[in-house]
Amino acid sequence: MTDFSAFSLEGKTAVVTGGSGGIGRACARAFGKAGANLVIASVPPEDIPPVVVEIEALGVQALGISVDVSNGSQVTEMVKQSAQRFGRIDILVNVAGGSYSRSSHTPRFTRAPLLDLSEEDFMGAFEVNVKGTFLCSKAVVPIMKAQGKGVIINIGSNAGRTAHTRPEMAAYAAAKAAVMNLTVNMAHQWGPEIRVNCIAPGVIGTPRPGGETPTRERGTTHIALGRIGTADDVGHVALFLASDAAAFVNGAIIDVNGGS
Repeated sequence: MTDFSAFSLEGKTAVVTGGSGGIGRACARAFGKAGANLVIASVPPEDIPPVVVEIEALGVQALGISVDVSNGSQVTEMVKQSAQRFGRIDILVNVAGGSYSRSSHTPRFTRAPLLDLSEEDFMGAFEVNVKGTFLCSKAVVPIMKAQGKGVIINIGSNAGRTAHTRPEMAAYAAAKAAVMNLTVNMAHQWGPEIRVNCIAPGVIGTPRPGGETPTRERGTTHIALGRIGTADDVGHVALFLASDAAAFVNGAIIDVNGGS
């Protein structure tokens, strides 16, 4: 009989930022099924309770925290509450992303060529994707180092490698490219105790900020598998990276794009 014990997350605690959204929720669900307790960190606060209920129905514990990951003090408090509740943090998944208005922190996808982007729109893409990934990761490192072990999973994007094909997404693509570069630096600086990897999704059929959802017609022309991805496609890869099955995987950028 095949032994799948290396994929178990029993007794571990995972923090998932953007945990109420499509990919974040799928990661949390996959981890919960594998036995991990979850911290669902997200905005807005009203989106968190349904995810907590779903996760706890799997027989594990879940804590919901509303947090702006681009705000250092809020991130510090989120990590403090997580550690106090569960006594440890074994896994961090930096899913929170998109493009945001810097003044209002309203989630949105700003689509425009570079010359048509305002400074606010350009920097808004970096606030959550890059700064948020940095702040959350930095905050959990001391805890993971003290434990002697930890895993950080960042979410990049296929757009970070193929920006020239979507000029209207230049700012978002640049931010995701930065996240992927940051991943490699984290992996080299924080090992051997902490493994850091990145998932680069392609077109995934989950609602984007503002309510838009990619469609089959818009998204499959150059996808070898002939379909857009699902949030669970990403969640299952995140489960692998979070588990001991990926014990020798570090500093990797893993494409989940159907061959695009």
